[in-house]
Amino acid sequence: MKKQTYTMIATAVLLGCLTVSANAQCNGKPLIAKIPFQFSTGKATLPAGEYVVKCLDLNRKHLVFQSSDGKATAIVSMILVNGRSQEDARLVFRRYGRRYFFFQAWAGGSSGSELPTTHAERSAARELAGIKPQRETIAATTSQ
Repeated sequence: MKKQTYTMIATAVLLGCLTVSANAQCNGKPLIAKIPFQFSTGKATLPAGEYVVKCLDLNRKHLVFQSSDGKATAIVSMILVNGRSQEDARLVFRRYGRRYFFFQAWAGGSSGSELPTTHAERSAARELAGIKPQRETIAATTSQ
C-alpha cells in the first residue's frame, strides 16, 4: 500500500515538472504582432493586420494566428528548431516577389518553431527561380 502511494506521488511530481517545463517552452503568453502585408501560413492566406499568435498545445507543435478583430484565423503545424539565443519575440517571413510566407516564430530564448516549406511556397520559389528569398522579420510583443 505504501509503495503504491509513493509511486503515485512520484508520478504526480514528475508530471507536474513536465507541465512546468512545457509551459516554459511555450512561454504561456500570446505574441502580438502588426503584420503590414498579406501572408500565407500553410493552407491559409491571411490579410495584413494585427495578430495574436498563441500555442495551441504546450510543446509548440501547433500555433494559432488570430486577427485582433477575430475575422481571420489559421492553425499551423510547426516543428521545433534551435538557433542562437533571441532576446525578443519575433515572427520571420520569407518573401518571394510580393508574396510572403510565414516561416518561424521565436518567443525568446534559443528554441523556436518553424513551419515546413509548403507546396505554395515551393511553387512561388520555382516561379522566381534564381532569386534568393528575402527574409522579413516582424517584432512581436508578449501580452500581459
